[in-house]
Amino acid sequence: MFGKKKEVKKIEGQLWGYMIGTHKVSVDVLQNLRRVERSGEGKIVMIRIFDPSTASEKGETINDYDSLDSHPELILYEGHYEETRGEAMNIYIAEK
Repeated sequence: MFGKKKEVKKIEGQLWGYMIGTHKVSVDVLQNLRRVERSGEGKIVMIRIFDPSTASEKGETINDYDSLDSHPELILYEGHYEETRGEAMNIYIAEK
């Protein structure tokens, strides 16, 4: 095993553009949001987007995708994308 990847990540790359273009999230808001992911079938990556400051205010620590299972109220956006050559393609994320 090559070590555990960082579980909580910034919104960047294709996901950044998607959130601004599709969901009209402002840059000021988006830079404070974080994402957690897990592998789906094939090249599909499941994604959840949340605000870490809201989680902190509620006394919750979000470490990974499954951490939000017991706190669905913290999920702002959820969906999936296909990872192709390290890039997010065919993105589908819905507001919760």
